[in-house]
Amino acid sequence: MATLDRIGTENPPPTSTGWMNPARAFAILAVVAIHSLGTVVEVNFASMGPDWWVANAIDSASRWSVPVFIMISGALALDPLRGSKPRKFLSKRVWRIGIPLVFWTIVYVAFRRFYLLPPDSDWNALVAILSGSPFVQLYFLYVLAGLTLLTPFFRLLSVHGSRRLQWGTGLIFLGIGMLDQFVSMIFSVGEANIATRFLPMAGFYILGWVLRDVMLSTRGVVWAWVAFVASTAVTALWAGFGPGEKPWLYPYEYLSPGVVVASLAAYLLLHHYMRTGFRVLHWFYPYSFGVFLLHPLVLYPLRNLIGLPTTVPGVLFHGVVMVLVYTAICVAVTWVAVRIPGLRAVFGEGGPRNPYSPQKPETPPDDAPPAGDQAPDGAR
Repeated sequence: MATLDRIGTENPPPTSTGWMNPARAFAILAVVAIHSLGTVVEVNFASMGPDWWVANAIDSASRWSVPVFIMISGALALDPLRGSKPRKFLSKRVWRIGIPLVFWTIVYVAFRRFYLLPPDSDWNALVAILSGSPFVQLYFLYVLAGLTLLTPFFRLLSVHGSRRLQWGTGLIFLGIGMLDQFVSMIFSVGEANIATRFLPMAGFYILGWVLRDVMLSTRGVVWAWVAFVASTAVTALWAGFGPGEKPWLYPYEYLSPGVVVASLAAYLLLHHYMRTGFRVLHWFYPYSFGVFLLHPLVLYPLRNLIGLPTTVPGVLFHGVVMVLVYTAICVAVTWVAVRIPGLRAVFGEGGPRNPYSPQKPETPPDDAPPAGDQAPDGAR
């Protein structure tokens, strides 16, 4: 509490949010990399050779992407200047989140049951849906839907709360989320479900707003890089040498200590570096939601066709080249799909706003396209 007492009561001056679109476009590439190498991290662990360590390093260095998506969503949704009446805000999110959530849940339940699983599998689709994570990446939509319902109440913090109160609330939520994940994973006590999966991520959502206008000094940039590199190294080493089942999966979780530190550092660094330039990422951003929704449908069949890598060059091929291939295919499909009236809604484009039309870079839409996986493969 003494530390919070030293925090000022006023928020820093508002800064441009133009950096958020290229940041989210860059983050979706990291998400695809996580999924591309997920099975490699698990299957190739036995030999613990150079190929596994390279895959582990890429995976660990990409984990910031999901929390940063949530932080950017919170940074925009909690802005009191962009606020609207709760009914209007929630109705917009039904088009942006609700329709894609229902449609793609059906698609991926069928994909999982009829393509990925053997005929004699006893996997239960209803249980998977009630868990709030019916497929690799879809849990993010369930998380975002839960956070959306609470956004009108969280926004009271940015409208009426002091900066000290905002920091305290964000840190308390983040601490509870970290403890919840530690207890559930290490001691197998409790498990997230469709009603609660969003709650552990609420700390990131609030801190996205709290940190939105923080500008790093030159010294701050150095310390942020130190924090990012050190925490990523901790995640990779902890996964390789930690106790329990190998690789130890807890360090990869988005609320593990290493990933939390890396995510906060990445958020500040992206703000620092992406304020100008990155025209390609600005162009790519409007299609990143489509990449999020589609990439497993492309990734799993192609990866099964190519086979898993067992060499360092093979890992780099899957973690870099194939990530770009998967993304390019998904961008092409999305580009076509959003121009077909019957398909627009399932890509989040059924409402009045069309982010595929030109928009000013400093005013990105206030909901983030999404993000990575919960658990390493099978679900990965």
